[in-house]
Amino acid sequence: MSIMRKIVLGYVILIFIPVLAFGYHYYTQIYGSLTQQFVESRQKILEQAYANMRTDFARIQSVHRVLQYNPYVTDYLDGVYQSDADSVYALIRYILPLYSQSLFANPEIESLVIYKMKNRVLPITDQFRDRSMLDPQIEETVSSLKAGQGMWLRADPEVSEPDLIYYQYIYNTQITERIGLLEIRIRNSLIRNFYEAAGVEGNWRAFLLSGQGKPLTDETTGLDDKTLSRLQGEESAFFINRKTIVNQLKLEPLGVRAIVTGQVGDVFRSIKQKEIVLVTMIVLLLLALSIAYYVLASTITKRILRLARHMRTLNDDNLRQHSIKRGRFERDEIGFLTATYNSMVQRMDELINNVHRAELRNKEAAYQVLQAQIKPHFLYNTLETIRMVAEANNDKEVADISFWFGKLMRYSLSSEQDETVLAKEIEMVTFYLNIHKKRLQSRLTYEVIVAVDAERLACPRFLLQPLIENGILHGASAVLRPVHIRLQATESEREIAIAISDNGNGIPQEKLLELQARLAKQDEVRNAEGPGGVGLMNVNERIKAFFGGESRLEVSSEPGKGTCLRIIIAKRTVD
Repeated sequence: MSIMRKIVLGYVILIFIPVLAFGYHYYTQIYGSLTQQFVESRQKILEQAYANMRTDFARIQSVHRVLQYNPYVTDYLDGVYQSDADSVYALIRYILPLYSQSLFANPEIESLVIYKMKNRVLPITDQFRDRSMLDPQIEETVSSLKAGQGMWLRADPEVSEPDLIYYQYIYNTQITERIGLLEIRIRNSLIRNFYEAAGVEGNWRAFLLSGQGKPLTDETTGLDDKTLSRLQGEESAFFINRKTIVNQLKLEPLGVRAIVTGQVGDVFRSIKQKEIVLVTMIVLLLLALSIAYYVLASTITKRILRLARHMRTLNDDNLRQHSIKRGRFERDEIGFLTATYNSMVQRMDELINNVHRAELRNKEAAYQVLQAQIKPHFLYNTLETIRMVAEANNDKEVADISFWFGKLMRYSLSSEQDETVLAKEIEMVTFYLNIHKKRLQSRLTYEVIVAVDAERLACPRFLLQPLIENGILHGASAVLRPVHIRLQATESEREIAIAISDNGNGIPQEKLLELQARLAKQDEVRNAEGPGGVGLMNVNERIKAFFGGESRLEVSSEPGKGTCLRIIIAKRTVD
């Protein structure tokens, strides 16, 4: 092992690793303490929210006392009024204002209903219903209630924010006989306000468990099995399972447990950013000190090692001098030794290799002469000369073809990049179609419709030319009747579509299905045979590689009616 490696290894073992280990241990201790404090504060917030909800429960339950100790309500339910007129008068004059006052004072209440126990009581409005309209299961559940006791039930036990229902019997003035059952339906805003007060927002979630610890909703599917098992048997108010924070509290009036969960990473995201900055600064400082130590320790040994490596590489084909940095450290004994060594190498190079190097330079010059080739601009100038001669002879067709062909050649040979914009591609395929229209005359017509910002849409070069060529080869050239080729670019909210269609013979059904199957595969054999097989496979692969996402090439055809090739570009990948 070299001297330099020993110095570096000693530094890493004795200084670098112990410092990092101590820093990591200290960081985990602080992080664990902060996490514990946060969970305890969350539990206090949950308990405060529950205290507020109990206050709301007491306020809503006070409606029963208002009705119980109102003589008009008890007389009405007890059947004291002998005539319907007296019942209606008492209801309108004294009872309905109590309903309105209770609903106004408690906006959470959705409805107030009293189920009368005596048949002779007149059921005037929907607020007083007959006992037969009560759900038998609910009547059985609340039948054990004593005087002064009420019961809270959940309207839908399978949701995390259910509507609540409160039941309590109304007795006569002597509290000896049940004369009615009060039903108060509460909107789910009461539970929602409890969740909001408990800090359930963002990525925090809340759900309910039964008294036995069984989930009442499907919202626990995001938790792992270990966390669920701990919830079913955990008696502590809060705990942390890996990266999940869990706070729980018994809701005694409802007979369930409220569970609030969140991710540790979401809680300490801002702290994490500051920690990252702090850790980065410490690491950079440690690296800076390490580099300073390395430079100081290697001032002597590193120069000797470089000189030794240079000596080992010295041979007849390599007589270069050892480079020396100009500085005060190079004026010592090692610098003198290096300067003497370089003088010796220089003398050897002059005596042995001067003639050889001259011969190499002559051969290189000759090789460069042989490498000279015809530049592309010679081809452009030739085509331009043909066009000018054709125009001078009033041969417009030859002049146009020379101009279009020159544009195509310049586009294919002059660019060093494989990326262009859609507008340039459309311009090039227009030249390509013009050349074929000169050949096919009236048998070929085309139109170009562009409804996108083609000047700003980047795309691979020669993306449309193979598809246009496919339409000419298997459309216009395969039939004797006139063929129309249409290029249309449209845009929607989610994608950009470029369609190239023709009204040629189309593709047989079995070959179309085979081609569509090959295009749908990710890894396609390049030498596949079929209509447009190689070209279409190549275009499809280039679309997926350039645009990514769900971008693709689609093929649709009807025998005897034509073929349509559609390039689908997912818009989010374009953005």
